[in-house]
Amino acid sequence: MLTILKICKPATASAYLIQQARYKSKTHWAKLKKKTGPKYKALHHFDDFYGSVFGGQWAGIREALLRRPKYVALVNNYGDTEETMEYLTNRGAHCLKNLMSIQQDFHKQYNPTLSQPESASSPKAVDSYISQLQQDEIASLYPNSENVPERLDLSDISLKAAEEETKLKEDVTPPRTLDEALEKAEIDESRIIDPSMGISSEALYQYVPATKLKGMEEWVPESLHYSYYSKGKDFPLVIEPETEFSFPEHLKVMTFEKDSEYTSFPEPKRSNTGVFNYYPMDGASVVSVLALGVAAGERALDVCAAPGGKALAALQTLLPDVLVCNDASVSRLNRMNRIFRDYLIDFESSNKWRERVVQTHSDGRNFTDDLGFDKVLVDVPCTTDRHSVMEDENNIFRSDRIRERLKIPELQSQLLVNALRLVKVGGAVVYSTCSLSPIQNDGVVHMALKHAFENHAIVATIKDLSAPFNALSSTLHVCRGPGRPQYGQLILPDITANFGPAYISRLVRVR
Repeated sequence: MLTILKICKPATASAYLIQQARYKSKTHWAKLKKKTGPKYKALHHFDDFYGSVFGGQWAGIREALLRRPKYVALVNNYGDTEETMEYLTNRGAHCLKNLMSIQQDFHKQYNPTLSQPESASSPKAVDSYISQLQQDEIASLYPNSENVPERLDLSDISLKAAEEETKLKEDVTPPRTLDEALEKAEIDESRIIDPSMGISSEALYQYVPATKLKGMEEWVPESLHYSYYSKGKDFPLVIEPETEFSFPEHLKVMTFEKDSEYTSFPEPKRSNTGVFNYYPMDGASVVSVLALGVAAGERALDVCAAPGGKALAALQTLLPDVLVCNDASVSRLNRMNRIFRDYLIDFESSNKWRERVVQTHSDGRNFTDDLGFDKVLVDVPCTTDRHSVMEDENNIFRSDRIRERLKIPELQSQLLVNALRLVKVGGAVVYSTCSLSPIQNDGVVHMALKHAFENHAIVATIKDLSAPFNALSSTLHVCRGPGRPQYGQLILPDITANFGPAYISRLVRVR
């Protein structure tokens, strides 16, 4: 709004001063701009979707997500181990192995019956949310049209089609030079205009309609994200109970109990051997390694290893003969290298570590190996829910990462399918995310098992980890109500035990 004020000066002509007046608003413009950032978009998305999945639990989960997370201390076997454990015990921490043993004995003695819901979440609530998402997408594509379809046709979009398209692109070798490209180019002679026709020719003014919009060839509707939730059992699907975790003898993890007045550990210190005495990490990440069940002398693979916390925990068990740490990102591999240098004695100079820890830089979907693995950990890229609601930097909900976010289930499923191909018959694959989404969790496991069977004749059994997770009830908050998954276990953020979120599913290849 512009206000023009007339100012009269003696013996001079009139001058005009332009003054800008601001509209008054109850909310400052900086706050309005801030609330449109990626983390606020993520929170709004989670409110809509997770509210329908978890029901009344979502309010508590939401509050915990927005608070500072809780960590455990992974004690370094290559440092001052006993002194470190005594130091942390004096600060009120407990050994996770002892807590699990006590809790396990309690459950064996009293044998409490825990409710086992038939579905991972309320199907009607999720279906209603997906339907609303479809309607919103249709409205955005056909704002003023009468020929509006009832649903978007997603039948042609599938993991198999995406794989075939990727393979086709890989098979096509692009020309190396401009001259080669010009030689192979096909000229559209229908649009050539004879110069003799003159500049007044109608041909110069003919309308040539566009055949497609640039950028739409890779457009993916957000409702496709939820097609992974479909669970038609048209392939062998077996769920077997797993009795208990085998806690490795040399894995030493210190943690605080629920509702403890102590919630955080001091900064790690250098030990007498030059490495740090313990590594702070999310307790749910340790559980992923426990679920993997690495045994002595085995060959293991961490498909998406960086930044290296889970790989370090696997090495601290002192069990795997060879651990292959793969990641698609060079910068993340460099970060993992720094962690290994800080926690493993003579990591760069010792031949022992070169033989035992193999680092590879490859897309996990295309990773190949001739020997096979006894255990494979697939901690896939996901929406990283806690980071998404806390930080704008590197947030998957940024406007320039929409396409990447919508293709997450496809990427996750391809990574898990390849992991099932790499593991030996009788070996185990642990699939994990740090997301609450049933689409990225149970949905991806279901889709991957389906495609592994149809395309590679691979059959895997899902291990029900309910019993082993009972032993963690004094440390973690495991989902038992609405939103409880069928194919894995879900660790929920909670104010009393603010670990996670994390989804963990254990698969054993049987064919």
